[in-house]
Amino acid sequence: MAKTTTKKSAKSKYPEKYTNTTIIDYLSKKHEIPKTKTREIVESLFDVINAGVMRGERVPIGKIGNLYVRTKPRQKARKGRNPATGEEILIAAKPASKVPKFNFSRNFKEAARKAKIQKPK
Repeated sequence: MAKTTTKKSAKSKYPEKYTNTTIIDYLSKKHEIPKTKTREIVESLFDVINAGVMRGERVPIGKIGNLYVRTKPRQKARKGRNPATGEEILIAAKPASKVPKFNFSRNFKEAARKAKIQKPK
């Protein structure tokens, strides 16, 4: 009687800690790809995201949300008070600046509200 062998599905557990290395290990096992190739794919993904954001576009990050750069307007000089002495001081003006921003999607926010989060040990 001949034995038939069935290929087991590559079912990997999610990593316990989410670091770059553990995520790459997980993806490598799940899709049966060498770790070096998986690392290249992940780094390429982040390079594409970075390039899009630096061009001023809103870049979607899966079903999680959008990443973009926001320009904060300049602030005029204003008067303030030193809380320790009560002395009036002049607070210098600040130029316009660019800051990275992330907007979470509505579905992700709802899922996060319902999530049962385990406290770290």
